[in-house]
Amino acid sequence: MGKYSEIYDKITKILFSEFGIYDEFVKEKYRLRGDIFEDRLEVVELIFNVENEYQISIDENLITEKTTFGDLVKIVENAL
Repeated sequence: MGKYSEIYDKITKILFSEFGIYDEFVKEKYRLRGDIFEDRLEVVELIFNVENEYQISIDENLITEKTTFGDLVKIVENAL
């Protein structure tokens, strides 16, 4: 399993454990805000959880209205 796949799986587990979102409701092309979450605050909370899990810092300017789940996985992959 590649690094991208491992990160993808780990973040989907965070989505389930912290937000109750099942992985079948998460696709790479889904936008974090609008498709997965309705509220910007939930996106911020997800980013916080991901940062803690990976001990990284994600530039808030990288997370926009158009940021997809796949984009987030790539941002984490590039930060490691």
